[in-house]
Amino acid sequence: MIVEIKGVEFENKGAQLMLAAIMSELKATWPEVEFALVPSGKATYIQRAALPAWQKLSLRKHLVDANALSYFLPMWVRKKLKAWGIVTEVDVDMIIDASGFSYSDQWPSKIRIYHLKNELKRYKRQGRPYIFMPQAFGPFTTDSSRTRIAESFKYAAMICAREKQSYHNIAELTGEIPNLYQYGDFTNLIDGFVPPHLAFDGPQACIIPNKNMTNPRNANKAWITSYESMLVAAIKYYREKGLTPFFLNHEGVEDGQLISRVNGQLDEPIDVVFESDPLVVKGIIASSNAVLCSRYHGCISALSKGIACIGTSWSHKYELLYEQYAASDFLLPPDVSNMELKKIIDLSLDVDASQVREISKQASLIRAEAQEMWEQFYSVVEKFDKIPEQQKPC
Repeated sequence: MIVEIKGVEFENKGAQLMLAAIMSELKATWPEVEFALVPSGKATYIQRAALPAWQKLSLRKHLVDANALSYFLPMWVRKKLKAWGIVTEVDVDMIIDASGFSYSDQWPSKIRIYHLKNELKRYKRQGRPYIFMPQAFGPFTTDSSRTRIAESFKYAAMICAREKQSYHNIAELTGEIPNLYQYGDFTNLIDGFVPPHLAFDGPQACIIPNKNMTNPRNANKAWITSYESMLVAAIKYYREKGLTPFFLNHEGVEDGQLISRVNGQLDEPIDVVFESDPLVVKGIIASSNAVLCSRYHGCISALSKGIACIGTSWSHKYELLYEQYAASDFLLPPDVSNMELKKIIDLSLDVDASQVREISKQASLIRAEAQEMWEQFYSVVEKFDKIPEQQKPC
């Protein structure tokens, strides 16, 4: 069985973490499963081959989608392509879409949604499951996108909205369809690790920035001008509290540029950690004594381990994540003063505070919800004939 995992890559550690979580779960259930990825600048041949994963040939350009032609390819052509490590849509038995936050007007997703409608209909017609893993959806404001979602999402085998706002953004267009569910993020089920050479010496404060905080797409416009100065103030205060702050690059080049700008504003620049393995990144976060994070999955890596992670928001998904973990006291407002920032940092470091203890309680409940999501996933896919009988979970 070949499963295409869509929407993942190797630069954004959140996307890479979702890829690792999916592969780990499915391999444990279906040892013979194989994976396919569409090549991109952030998912190179070397990175895909190391997994290993087939290269999915995408016959798509702008508004033209010729992937339907793959169903007419002779078997000898398909075998020849597979000898070169290439599969087409006809070879893929299931699509797992883990695009994270790609279907929203906050991103240029109009063409993506246009093609999604055709792909969903083809998979439904072929009796193959197309499953959206827990992710953020919306808002959707353009008439074309709203119409296509209303018409096409009913063809998916399973749609998992990550929180109530995303659920509403879909349900208001599709109605209460039976394939629409609400489940939280699922990367909390895999653990990270810290290699011996990265072991901490003394208490550490992990700072994870996000270029989107200073981007015009940020819904909280005040952050665009205040974000960098807030990071500078936080770093200085962590030092006053006896912690050693460091930057953890959770994304890539553009986050690295932001880090360089902030470091340039410090009297003494702090270390920058960049790790290619998402499980090492997760381990570093979990081993930190304090975390200030603007990356969604960085926040989850901390909160799911009971760390009172101080967060910032550039979209609705952060507010709802912090609500899920009963951690709203640790989500900074864009107009936070230096005095308020210090109070929140003090609270986050108080392991006996009721707000901190509540995060650990919620983390256990959310972990159980993620396990429930996988149970529902298997319940859905086992109904499809394209899933080999011997590979269905017992």
